[in-house]
Amino acid sequence: MTAGGPITPEPGLRTRQRRARAITVIGAVLAASVMAVAVIIVVQHNRGGAASPPSYNGPYAPVTLTADNTATMAQPGVAGPVVNVYEDYQCPVCEAFERANGGTLQQLAYQGKVKVIYHLFTIFLGTQPRQANSTRAWAAARCVPADRWVRYHNLLYAGQPAETTAGGFPVGQLLALGRRIGLTSPAFTRCVSSQKYAPGIVGLSEQLSRDGINATPTVRLNGHPVSINVLVEPGSTLRQLILAAH
Repeated sequence: MTAGGPITPEPGLRTRQRRARAITVIGAVLAASVMAVAVIIVVQHNRGGAASPPSYNGPYAPVTLTADNTATMAQPGVAGPVVNVYEDYQCPVCEAFERANGGTLQQLAYQGKVKVIYHLFTIFLGTQPRQANSTRAWAAARCVPADRWVRYHNLLYAGQPAETTAGGFPVGQLLALGRRIGLTSPAFTRCVSSQKYAPGIVGLSEQLSRDGINATPTVRLNGHPVSINVLVEPGSTLRQLILAAH
């Protein structure tokens, strides 16, 4: 070292310092990665807890429940444009679609600008526990009267369990969701608890598969498929497509 000059670390010391800095940077990156993974796990783990509020809370157009297991939402006299929605209550992408654009469909239907036909089934035939979870939710929704069907439909998606949860959509939860919208009758309780309609979902789902519905959500506007990018993207794109077809 020269008196009055800068202090220059010895070569060995400089190497150790560089290693220490590299280790610190790598450690910080790894810590951030672990934290990101932890956040993802927590988000996934928390799905299926208490149902969050639906994105749209009405008012709603009248709903007609049909013998072919569809639910049609439209103001009287509205014949189109027609949006057909094929969904599965256990499907995570369906939940993303409902969160992004479910309220848009319901609002436009109330305004008389679209007719929406919901086709609920299970896309998970032969895959457990997904099929069983889908079935319980579907069978419970079949017990709901037309005037509260949309609100129950929204609550099912708001309370959707993680996709691989064994015993997802338990009967207790399905009854509790009903109580939130005033469904407390003995008839509703018996219908949900007995899973009265559950046997019908397999034949319905097989028929839809034969008809070419092999992915959920599948959404068709006047018979034409709507891109999945539009379905899960919050914003005005789906609204604009519907209004342009009006």
